[in-house]
Amino acid sequence: LPSGEALARFRAGLQETVGDRLVAEMAVLLGRFLGFEMEESPLALALAGRPEQGMELARAVLGRFFEQDAAVRPLVIVAESLQDADDDSLDELQALAAELADAPILIVATGRPDLLVRRPGWGHGAGSHTRIDLQPLGRPEIDTLIRSLLGTTSLAANLSERAAEESGGNPALLQELLRVYQESGILSVATAQGWRFDAERAARQRTAVTREEAASAHVMALRPAERDVLARGAVFGEIFWTGGVVALGRLGADPPDEVAVFAPDPTITEIQKILESLRERGFLKTATEASIPEEIGWSFCHPVEFRLLEAGGDPEVRRKRKAFAAQWLESRGGVEREQRLEALARLYEEADDRRRAAYCFITAASIARERLLLDRAHPLYLAGIRLLDLDDAVAKMDALYAAGDVAARLGRTRESVGLFQEMLRLAWRLDLPAKGGAAHGRIGRLSSTLGDNARARAHLELAHKLFEVAGDGPGVAAALDDVGRIHFLMGDPERSLGCHRAALAVREQLGDDRGRALTLSRLGQVLQRTGGLTPAGEHFRDALALRRRIGDRQGVVASLLDLGALERDLGRRPEALALLGEGRELARASDERLFECSLTIEIGDCHLADGQPRAALAEFQAAREIARQFGARVLLSEATRGMAEAQLAFGDAARARDDARTAFEIAERAGAPPLAGAALRVVASAVGAGAP
Repeated sequence: LPSGEALARFRAGLQETVGDRLVAEMAVLLGRFLGFEMEESPLALALAGRPEQGMELARAVLGRFFEQDAAVRPLVIVAESLQDADDDSLDELQALAAELADAPILIVATGRPDLLVRRPGWGHGAGSHTRIDLQPLGRPEIDTLIRSLLGTTSLAANLSERAAEESGGNPALLQELLRVYQESGILSVATAQGWRFDAERAARQRTAVTREEAASAHVMALRPAERDVLARGAVFGEIFWTGGVVALGRLGADPPDEVAVFAPDPTITEIQKILESLRERGFLKTATEASIPEEIGWSFCHPVEFRLLEAGGDPEVRRKRKAFAAQWLESRGGVEREQRLEALARLYEEADDRRRAAYCFITAASIARERLLLDRAHPLYLAGIRLLDLDDAVAKMDALYAAGDVAARLGRTRESVGLFQEMLRLAWRLDLPAKGGAAHGRIGRLSSTLGDNARARAHLELAHKLFEVAGDGPGVAAALDDVGRIHFLMGDPERSLGCHRAALAVREQLGDDRGRALTLSRLGQVLQRTGGLTPAGEHFRDALALRRRIGDRQGVVASLLDLGALERDLGRRPEALALLGEGRELARASDERLFECSLTIEIGDCHLADGQPRAALAEFQAAREIARQFGARVLLSEATRGMAEAQLAFGDAARARDDARTAFEIAERAGAPPLAGAALRVVASAVGAGAP
């Protein structure tokens, strides 16, 4: 379309979705995704000097636009040939997926395997994402496709076998091969017999078409024994070991000497020679990182050749080999490392042993989680959960709880809620009230993080009842503390104090020092906000002493946050900054991002009180990014309110008013009246300072 007509249609589409009032602003923000040069507007001028902020805002608006469109009818967004996309476009696509909430939107993205060279983790991760790796065609599908492409019901002799061999089951390559066969005269039309395939000419004439075809020709040029050794290695994956190749050669075989079973085996030497020859000819390279004691590791030089070898052969033979390869790998020891367990899990899964695969995935995830490798643990848990059935409901519940915890710590809050909801359903089926209480408790806390305090209270009160039914004292105390926290956030400190005092009585009866410290901290927070600074300080210090004594690292971070905020309220800002800085370092070392966010907000408030708005603004902006990543509305409101106060100190009353109004709206949606009131105070100050 001509540029003018395209722009007119773009504006018309915006008007249909968002109405007249917002078209101009939306066009400025969304037009940049389509390359439109928009006329100057107040918004365009305001963003001209802040390109990063403009793109961030445009991305958020694009997400809201799609959500609004999808509210009328479900929306499907298709992005094709991602292997050709630039890195900025790939980043924008991933960011867009993160911006979308619960609207009925499906994003379909397709790409060739080349994409995975640049983005190996593409499509793995969150529960709302599914990556589908298309497998090579089997012989029946190849025959069907050839008949369709040639428009015939019968196949020329030898054509199917040759095409399957040279294409490796790739449909695009198969289509291209047929074209080359026709152009070179290998495949021709015979008037009476239909298509004729010249097998002798095909054998003489090389018909390399693409990398896949060239790889196939490269592999087919090997001796059968060499191809078999590579095929055995490919069973393990892109990395394999000499001993594993030897073991797979013995699958279904008998010892050469029935008496001296472990007599010298000449095939071992022959396999070693073949592997070394393949290395010299560019098929393999040694893999030093794939350490198994006294074993030589190998990896394929060309992933395309590996895929051809891995996909070839009879499926049942391949399945048996996968199962035996898993047994060989498991027998080598050293499976306590999550990398080895993950490789073992994938072998068992490909061998159709779902239960063993699931337990390997979950064990690998647990190891990664203990080492705080949360990005590693997350997909491993999801892979294990996917393979577990009701036969393993208890193990699945435990895995769902762990996966939900990891997802929450990674900022995947909505996904985390879904995992705990699945756990809750399993607990109901097995009639396990304590497990159900644990699931309700976590859903309640996450709902509060998302700003839905009414829903949070309902879940937490259910958790309390279920823990009481189960006679679970620690669960009862934890639920009382959580309910008390929600009452406090919803502006009812008296009910909050009642819940926390009841929880403390249960904790003391149980002798639970970790729980006592938590409840003392919660009591102190309520007292601090209601003016009881002296008793609040006593509670905070008692909690910190308990946590240091029992080695509760996360609890120490929480106590440092409490004490730092109290010192700030008492006007002792150097002491406050020292405590908050220590807490933030501990939080970063433990990858506790939400604690880091809270500490950063408090540090920003200290800088504001010290008359350092520039330093404060940087802290609030950093906190806002963490809060957005986690969908933590309460923290997002606090960080945005802090930004407004910093802008006000700079003298930018209009921007301060806008940020404070945004903070107020977030707090209102979160059901947090104290935060809404704090934001309104800044709005009033901005208007008093001259903002319209």
